[in-house]
Amino acid sequence: MIKRIFNILKAGVKLFIKKPITFKFPPESPISKKYRGRHIFHPEKCISCGTCFRICPNRAINMVERQKDGKTVYYPSINYLKCCFCGLCLDLCPTKALDTTNFYIILSTNKKDLIFTPEKLAQQPVLEHSEKPKRKSIVSWARSRSLWVTNFFTGCCFIEAIPWVGSGFDMERFGMIAKGSPLHSDVLLIGGYVTYNTLKRLIGIYKKMPQPKFVLVLGNCPMTGGTYWDSYNTIKKIDDYIPVDIWIAGCPTRPESIGIAAYHAILAIEGGYMPREMKLRMKKKIQYRNTDDLIVEPIIKKVGTDESIFSFGPQHPASGNFSIRLSVKGETVNNAECIAGYLHRGIEKLCEYRTWYQNIMLIPRSCVLDGASYEIGYVNTVEKLLEIEIPERAKYLRVIQAELSRIQSHLLNLGLVAYSSGFDTVARLVWGDREKILFLLEVLSGNRIYQVYNIPGGVRSDISDEFKENAPNIISYIKNRLKILDDLFMENLVFRKRTINLGKISRDIAIDSDITGPNIRASGVKFDVRKATPYAAYDKLHFDVPTFDDGDVYHRVLVRRIEIEKSLNLIEESMNKLPSGPINVKFGPMDKVQKGEAISFVESARGELCFHLVSDGGQNPYRVKIRGPTFDSILFLLPKLLKACFLADVPLIYWSLDNCPADHDR
Repeated sequence: MIKRIFNILKAGVKLFIKKPITFKFPPESPISKKYRGRHIFHPEKCISCGTCFRICPNRAINMVERQKDGKTVYYPSINYLKCCFCGLCLDLCPTKALDTTNFYIILSTNKKDLIFTPEKLAQQPVLEHSEKPKRKSIVSWARSRSLWVTNFFTGCCFIEAIPWVGSGFDMERFGMIAKGSPLHSDVLLIGGYVTYNTLKRLIGIYKKMPQPKFVLVLGNCPMTGGTYWDSYNTIKKIDDYIPVDIWIAGCPTRPESIGIAAYHAILAIEGGYMPREMKLRMKKKIQYRNTDDLIVEPIIKKVGTDESIFSFGPQHPASGNFSIRLSVKGETVNNAECIAGYLHRGIEKLCEYRTWYQNIMLIPRSCVLDGASYEIGYVNTVEKLLEIEIPERAKYLRVIQAELSRIQSHLLNLGLVAYSSGFDTVARLVWGDREKILFLLEVLSGNRIYQVYNIPGGVRSDISDEFKENAPNIISYIKNRLKILDDLFMENLVFRKRTINLGKISRDIAIDSDITGPNIRASGVKFDVRKATPYAAYDKLHFDVPTFDDGDVYHRVLVRRIEIEKSLNLIEESMNKLPSGPINVKFGPMDKVQKGEAISFVESARGELCFHLVSDGGQNPYRVKIRGPTFDSILFLLPKLLKACFLADVPLIYWSLDNCPADHDR
C-alpha cells in the first residue's frame, strides 16, 4: 500500500517537471504534410471533364461556366457547407488540376462565405486574424474572458471538441469552461449532425441558457445535411431553428479550427458584439412523425413517495447523446431502460444510394470513435464479392491503421472512465496523449478521425517518410506514459476499490448475451477475431490476447489498458516486416461488382464487427447490413447490470462497456 502511494507521488513529480504537452496558441500543434485540408485549384491544368463533380458523394462540387481564350470552359466550385474532405475528387482528377493543402481553418460568420469559386480556390490559403477591436466596456471584456460552454455531444464533430478539455489544447487558459448545465452556460456548441430527436433537446437547452448566448456550429452536417444530405432523419439547416453566430467547416472540424473560432468570438465579444437574435425565432416548425414524438420525458419525475425516475442523458456530459431512464429509490437503481435513436441516420440504406467506391467515405461514420475498423470490415467484404486478393504490403498497412485506431479509441475510453470516477487529471493526460496517436493516423492517411484510407483492392496511399520518422518516437513516448498511467490510475487504491467487483459479468452471461471484444475477454473468454479468423496480416504477427476471469469494471478497463501496449507492439512488428510491392489492385469508382453476397468479420476496438453485403451486379450495393459490437452489450445487457447499483456508479458501468451510440443507432 505504501509503495502504491509512493508511486502516485512519484508519477505526479514526473509530470510536474516535464515539459507541458499543451500546444501553444495561435495553433502550433503538428499538422502533417499529408493532411487533407482546403483545396487548391490549378485552372491551367483543368480539362473540364467533371470527374470531381460526379464522384463527390456529398454533392459539394459544382461545375461553373467560365471563359478561357474565347472558349467556354467549366471549372469546379466547392461548397464547404457540404464538403467532407474525403479526397475522392483528388484521387480521380486525371490532370491533378484539383489538389489539396494542409490548411484546415475554414470558418465564417456568414454561410455564403463558405462557397468557394474557382478563382478563390486558385488562391493560396492564408490564416488571417481579425483586428483586435477597441474594448467597449469592462463588462464586455469580462464576458469575453469567461465563456462557459454547455456540454452536449450532438454528433461526430464533437469528437474534435473533446481535445479542448484535455491537456493538449486546454480551453481553460482562455477562461472557457465546459458546463453540464445550460442554466450556467453562454456558449452552445452544435457538434455535428442533428437528428429530429436531438433537435428537440437542443431547442430546450438553448431556451434555458441565459442571455447573451452564442452558438458555434461545427461541421457541414448542421449546415446543409452534409454527409447525410439524403437522410430522412437529419436536420438540413440548423439556422432554421436556432440562430448561429459562427460556422466552422469540416467533417469533423479540427480542434485548432474550434480554437480559432473561439479566439475570434472572444475578440468580437470584447468589442461589444452581441448575438444576432436574442430571442429564438424558428423559421420552420419541427415535423413530427406522430404525436408520441411530442413527448419529452422530464429530467426528474416523481412516481411515488420513495421512488424517482431520472434520465441519464442524452445531454448529460457522461452519456454521449444516449439516454437511460433510471428508476431510483434513494441512491439505488431499481430499474433501467435504454432509449436509443438520437444518432440514427439510416447509414445502411444510404449506402444503397452510393457506389461501392463512394461508400468508403460513409461507412467509417458508423462509429466516430473507431472508423478504421468499419473501413476495413467493409472493404474486406467487397473484396470477397470481387474475389480479389490484395497485395501483402496493403495488408500490413491495414494492420498499422487498425491498431492506431484501437489505441486512440482505448485512450478515449480510459479518459471517460477516469472522468466518471473523479480522476479528472488522468482524463486530461490520456486525451492529451491521444493527440499523438491521431497525428500518426493523419500522417498515414491524411485525416485524424475519418481516415478514409481503405479502398476495395488495398489502400489509397503508401507509408511516408514523415510516418517512419515520427512513429518510433511516439510509440516509445506512449509506452512510457502507460507506466505513469498505471501509477496514477490503474494501481491507485481509490480507483481499484471503486471498480473491483462492480458491474460483474460472468462468463456464462457474457456468452449468452453475445458480448464481444474487451468486455467478454474480461469475463474469461479468450476470443479475438484477429486470432479466430485472421484477416489483413494478423496471421503473420505475434500477439497475446489478454483475458481475466473477474468480469468487473476494473478488469474491463484493464484489458483495454493492456491492449494499448499489445497494439503498439503490433505496429512495431508490422513496420519491421512491411514487405515491398504495390499497395492496391485497380478498382474504379464506377466499377460494378458481380452478383452475389458476402460476409466478413473484424475485431474493432469494441469487439466483433460484421458486414453482410448483397450485390445485384450493379455499381451500388443492393443491401448493406452492419452488425456492430455495442448492440447487445448496451441495449440488452446494460439495463441488467445497472439494477441494484448505486446512482453514482451508473456512468462507470456504462463507460466500462465502452459504448459508441452511433454504432447501434446508425
